[in-house]
Amino acid sequence: MVGIGRFHHCLLSICGSLYLANAISVTSLSLVLPLAQCDFHMTSAHKGVLNGALMTGMVVGSFIWGYVADTKGRRYTLVVSILMDGICNLFSSVSQVYPIFLMCRLLSGFGLSSIPIMYLYLVEFLDAKYRERYLAWMGIFWSIGLIILPCMAWIIMLYPFRIENEYFLFKTWNMLVIICSLPSMLLAFLLTRMPESPKFLLAKGKHDEAIDCLRTMYRWNNKSDDKFPVTCLLQTMPNHVIDKAKSNFFHGLYKSTVELFTSKYKVIAWVVSVILFCSSTSYYMLIMWFPELMNRFQWYETLNKDIQIKKTMCEIVSIVEPNTRIVEKCTDHIDQSVFINIIIIGIVCVLPNIIVPLLANKFGIRFFTVVSFVGSAVSAAWLYFITSSTENLILSCIFEALSGAGIGLVYCIAVDLFPIEYNGMATSIGTMFGKLGALIGNILTGIFIDVNCIVPITFSCLFLIISALLILILPKPGRTNFTI
Repeated sequence: MVGIGRFHHCLLSICGSLYLANAISVTSLSLVLPLAQCDFHMTSAHKGVLNGALMTGMVVGSFIWGYVADTKGRRYTLVVSILMDGICNLFSSVSQVYPIFLMCRLLSGFGLSSIPIMYLYLVEFLDAKYRERYLAWMGIFWSIGLIILPCMAWIIMLYPFRIENEYFLFKTWNMLVIICSLPSMLLAFLLTRMPESPKFLLAKGKHDEAIDCLRTMYRWNNKSDDKFPVTCLLQTMPNHVIDKAKSNFFHGLYKSTVELFTSKYKVIAWVVSVILFCSSTSYYMLIMWFPELMNRFQWYETLNKDIQIKKTMCEIVSIVEPNTRIVEKCTDHIDQSVFINIIIIGIVCVLPNIIVPLLANKFGIRFFTVVSFVGSAVSAAWLYFITSSTENLILSCIFEALSGAGIGLVYCIAVDLFPIEYNGMATSIGTMFGKLGALIGNILTGIFIDVNCIVPITFSCLFLIISALLILILPKPGRTNFTI
């Protein structure tokens, strides 16, 4: 009765912008690491730990934000979490020592872990027939974030500066971190102007507030001040959903987790968790290191222009580490071609996120998810055989476009598999497993990238194939029987 229109377009824009800000905040570290490596005296292992700190915050935060979203509200959770990310990023921009920067990124990761809540907030305003298309459009905002970040970094790097005294050092990369923190804080303010999810309000027994929300949506969509025809909503949610927020926080967190994993949805929750663990491990295992790999390729090709015998990527990264092996003096320079390459990757990532929403109703989201995971597995395997920066760029584009789209589509599928009393907790626990995998993947890559890069490549391929196979057996929304 509310219809679809201006309100939902505005809602998609805000939720998508949250996803865009999330993309900038998460991937900014991959550009900051080469720029800050000299100031913090970082080795590859240090970089892996720093990437891992971000993921550790996400692991813990994912578990907690799911419960907060189910008790305090979707909008409340999003405002607090993204504001935390923005503030922590702001503090990290003036960090003078590695441990403080590490702690700020850890807390930033805690705030960034509310990704599934963005999907929940959006889907609970939508009629079932519009959900797949709107959720699929979310992926394009992540891709836009991947384009905006290197553009900002490139512009900032064109005007290097250095402010230094006995106690304080502020350089170009510090300014980049500040700029990356601003979208989160701005969007937190904008989100306070939006209503809470009407489905959540009804689940909490707040009928009048739910009616007010629906009335606002009706007025926006129909561009009319006509009286909303609905005056009363019947309570359809279980009583334990309404009473959940009355528990002690930690007791309620434990109780919600136990309820989920003893319900008829427990197997679905485990399967979704394994899918997100495997796909996120693969994605972050490689994506956070692509700028570093590109930088090493550029170093090698610059210093060996006349050598005819080509080496594979694993051979190159094992002998090239710019800050310690090629030159005695540390360098914090990123070749301009790296920025161009990342922008190209971002543009390529836009393509599947345009195709999927347009064809989602015809082929279904699951079809595109399986295709994405299988295609990215093949591109990851082919990384072992590349011998030039051009080949590296092509495969990086394919891998990031397909695997990133696949992970986004998993969230689209997951938020439709659980009833409201379990939705926040189930998708957040799945995200927790995903970020745990990302943490493990980053540490493994940091350890093996210089000595045996076939290890992260192999694991990446294997996990993507497992994810594709598990997607095939997930039940349809509203059911609990698997399609094995």
